[in-house]
Amino acid sequence: MTALFCLFVAFGSVFASAAPDTLIVVTPSDIITLDPARYTTHLPTEIVQRLIYAPLFDRDEATFVAAAATSLTARDPLTWVVDLAPGLTTHQGQSITPSRVAQYINRLTSETGIGGYPAPARDRLGPVERASVVDGKLVLHLSRPWPSLPARLMAEPVAILDSQGQPIGTGPFRVERWDRGNRVVLERVDDTSDQGMIRRIQFEVVPSADERLRRVLNGEAHIAFELPPGAFWRLRASRQAKPVVVPQSRVHFMEFAHTKPPFDDQKVRQALNMAVNTPALLRQLAQGETEAVATALSPVTLGFASDVLPYRYDPERARQLLAEAGYPQGFAFELDVTRVKERVGRMYQAMLSEVGIDVSLRVWDTWQALREQILLGRRHAWLAEWGNSSLDPGTAIRPKLHSKGEANYGGYDNPVLDAMLDEADAILDPIERLEQYKLIQSYIRDDAPMLFGYVEYDVFGASVHLDWWPGPGRWLALDEARWIE
Repeated sequence: MTALFCLFVAFGSVFASAAPDTLIVVTPSDIITLDPARYTTHLPTEIVQRLIYAPLFDRDEATFVAAAATSLTARDPLTWVVDLAPGLTTHQGQSITPSRVAQYINRLTSETGIGGYPAPARDRLGPVERASVVDGKLVLHLSRPWPSLPARLMAEPVAILDSQGQPIGTGPFRVERWDRGNRVVLERVDDTSDQGMIRRIQFEVVPSADERLRRVLNGEAHIAFELPPGAFWRLRASRQAKPVVVPQSRVHFMEFAHTKPPFDDQKVRQALNMAVNTPALLRQLAQGETEAVATALSPVTLGFASDVLPYRYDPERARQLLAEAGYPQGFAFELDVTRVKERVGRMYQAMLSEVGIDVSLRVWDTWQALREQILLGRRHAWLAEWGNSSLDPGTAIRPKLHSKGEANYGGYDNPVLDAMLDEADAILDPIERLEQYKLIQSYIRDDAPMLFGYVEYDVFGASVHLDWWPGPGRWLALDEARWIE
């Protein structure tokens, strides 16, 4: 664990008594269902189900690792083979076999999965058409190549169906009770003598963000999420709670119209990146709750290249690059911002003026109105953002920076990068593909297709008596939390 992902205050006094029997988690809403097939996306439901049902794969830092499965191999772009770990059983003692997992996946993907109708969760598995068992192994059949399959499998809980077609748990916790609208209580399946291990988790529905924060500050809850603005600093000042932060997958940046000068010049784009003191900007914007990024990828992304560093603030070198590009006195341009980004736009405006770049702001009421004008080719530069819920590098970079990307609003057209992206997404080995994306990040950083910006943090409140790191894309990882003795 590094300071990049977690910020802790002093622990204060240690436990005066034994660890609590139950971990109390306050959440803004109740879960939707206990059946993974009956919903698409809903964070509280995903968190609870991740404890009840094990995924085939998990993640460790920048790559994915074995969980219920030991390996994932592509026979060809449309056929993936999954090796299940031996000896796995459900909460009720049934063996977790390839045929039973295939039955569950087919319930999600078939047209008649639940009661003759498609499962609501069908979209989560995209082009996965069906599952089968071949030579004793689970095989996934796709309708088209899907390089993001490994990332998607990390997020997909796997249940086994009983004789009535109902899901049986496969994960570390089972449901003790569900008081709809109020709480869900889970208990650990395997008894343990480890005094620090969490044995019971109680999710309590607390709709008010202020009340969730109050409870964790007062020691009435051990973990709280989706907190109000300013929670980070109140948690830092607390003696009972601490802030735990994780970068979001959404990246904020300045995008350019590459078909128009001066943004068609690499040296100009590099100069813009060097002219902005991003750490100073972020200190003004949100102290301790943001992080500069080197490319269009958040640190939580699979295959994130931590050795590719953001541009260093160097106004003198920025002026030199502008002069080499034919702009010794700088230039002027209009920067488009929505109202929610006006403050950030003013900061960029002030910093760029120091190297002779005259920025005027145009403020738009909505992103939809601005985007319409961008697509008509009428704008030059704008503040934007891009999310990546799959955490796969391809779904972040390809839409924005491939010449045929559906969200490449600036018309960035780089044949070298196109070829690198196409090569990466043709690689069938998941680990090798992520390594290729690390090279891609280095190339993107050097070509500077945008003024790289920052990611904001998700801020969680946690008891000082709890050792817990939710981590990127790990659905809070509550099964790994431990009491500090």
